[in-house]
Amino acid sequence: MFGNEHVAVDPTNNAIPTKIIRDLTGYSKRPSARHEAIRNYQISHIFGRTKNIYTFTAPWNMVYLPKIIDPFTGHEAKGDMVDEYQAIFQQKSYVRFEPLIENYNKLITQPELTDRIAAYLDKLSSNAEEEKTVEKFRKAISDELSPIIMQSPK
Repeated sequence: MFGNEHVAVDPTNNAIPTKIIRDLTGYSKRPSARHEAIRNYQISHIFGRTKNIYTFTAPWNMVYLPKIIDPFTGHEAKGDMVDEYQAIFQQKSYVRFEPLIENYNKLITQPELTDRIAAYLDKLSSNAEEEKTVEKFRKAISDELSPIIMQSPK
């Protein structure tokens, strides 16, 4: 889809974000001579989109969060309080990093990219047996490779 066969895969699915946030903040879950120890915090993606090659390691999409807040931020979290917390947290993060997020939004909505993604998805099999899988994949691509649009908090 992206015309780039040289994408490096993060073997643990967390090594690269951990390294980036450690180097940018100076904090680390493991104490070292170069990084101050941080305890009872975890790295979280503010806007999700962890399968998106652009947002997975974007510094504006990562944060150290106190573990006690995890019930309000995890992808498995549900409920009105979770929705309210996430909306407020994302809004504050968006305001802080708006120029970077808007740059991402421009990139992800460029016709050259969106047309290439659409052409790739159109090539996928339309076999009736595979149709459910293809539709699931289309939805996943649409969700992950979408601009970040903020709703006003309730």
